[in-house]
Amino acid sequence: MFRRSLTPKYSRKYTVDLTALKKPISDTWVEFAKLCQIRSGDRLVYFDPYHYQIKLVELLQNHSCIVTKSRQLGITETIANWMLWNAAINPAYLAVILSKSQADTSNIAKRLRRTIDSLADYIELKTNSVLDLELESGGRILFRNSSPNGVRGLESVSAILYDEASFVENIEEIYTASVPSTTMVEDKARLIILSTPNGKQGFYWDKLAANNGDRNLEEICEQVRDGTIDPLQYWVDEADWGKFIIHWKAHPDYGRNSNYLEDIQRKYQLSEAKVRQEYDLSFLDSDVSVFSAELVRSNADGYCETQADKQSNYYLGIDTSTLGNDYTVAVVLKQVGNCFYLIDMYRKRKMSSDYNIYQIGELISKYKPEKIAIEVTGGTGQIYLEQLSSEHQSFEFKAIKTTGDTKPAMVEHLLLALEKSCFKYSENHPLIEELLNFRKQGKKLEAVSGKHDDLVMACCFALAGSPFKSHDKLFSFDQVATFNHKI
Repeated sequence: MFRRSLTPKYSRKYTVDLTALKKPISDTWVEFAKLCQIRSGDRLVYFDPYHYQIKLVELLQNHSCIVTKSRQLGITETIANWMLWNAAINPAYLAVILSKSQADTSNIAKRLRRTIDSLADYIELKTNSVLDLELESGGRILFRNSSPNGVRGLESVSAILYDEASFVENIEEIYTASVPSTTMVEDKARLIILSTPNGKQGFYWDKLAANNGDRNLEEICEQVRDGTIDPLQYWVDEADWGKFIIHWKAHPDYGRNSNYLEDIQRKYQLSEAKVRQEYDLSFLDSDVSVFSAELVRSNADGYCETQADKQSNYYLGIDTSTLGNDYTVAVVLKQVGNCFYLIDMYRKRKMSSDYNIYQIGELISKYKPEKIAIEVTGGTGQIYLEQLSSEHQSFEFKAIKTTGDTKPAMVEHLLLALEKSCFKYSENHPLIEELLNFRKQGKKLEAVSGKHDDLVMACCFALAGSPFKSHDKLFSFDQVATFNHKI
């Protein structure tokens, strides 16, 4: 008896081109954008581009651009969406987005990935990588941190976005290293240098202020702030670069709120100087005092103490040093309501670490602080932390690493406390001289040559460990290791 096999001897394989089943992509960016879902606040909405976003894309269609902007206007998301549209209609398209930090890189990539997921009827991803978005039968968008190697090895790059360019320390080197990757694309390549203001020097400022003919960039920004000209200004400069200036007043919602800047300052706990820079197109001099003399003097109405009040809460901040000219400093802050008084300190230089640790330990025993914040960058502070936390196990220690992101945030936090009259010291305190000599010099925040900033930084650390109305946009403790030995 024979049984007939149910499996055919020969079989045919049929493949289906899934992209052929997709709906066609519009040949205009605006229509494409309206199909996309984006996150607005705590909900997803369809992207309905504002007037200034449409004008930016129109400028990008024909020119590389340098953009200066207020925050929270959706400019980076607009550019990323425009890149996605190009990738959807051109299989040879390759764009690179260079962001200031890993967190920024991941955030932009995730937002664009969410948009792609909302376009399932039109496009489909070929890759699963969050930072490498390649479309089936389409182009590709890469997300990288800003570094000279960010675009190295790539060929025929169609567009590069240099995000927050004025805050990237080696941006000129990054730009120089990445431009050759666009050579094969020739005049179709688009370079987009984007940032909020950050002083009047450096690569970003030089590119933005150059080749504008009789246009004065600072005067234009001042007129935009004053409302004497439209909050959206753009032109093509003498080097054929597009220049694009966009202020918060151009936003249909923000522009109706006459208290917008005050609301931003209150919501994000920013200093007035920071609000002007980040939101009001203010190009502050990049070599100026961080703390104005008037502000420093107005807060010099505090007092000193040598005895602890058992009913009060105290916070310690420690900035260590080696045997060089820098001071090892420990400051004691006393909390009175939401105000913090610098009431005691230890400050010595060229002393042994054992001596310094003993004296700091005496302060800990006297005031029994709620938290002890100590900087460990460079390794010296780590030694202090390990020994002090071992000898004082009933107290909470917080190890702080100062980086290019956290140091400005902590200094900004101290500036805010001074502006709110919430940080006090005595009228002859050595902190006054350090505050007056603390400068923003280029990308660095430090004392002028020959002066010290150890007290300033110790106060920053103490305040960062205190409950003074901190906001995670000001200072992120994701980069801070916490050693909690409290019993």
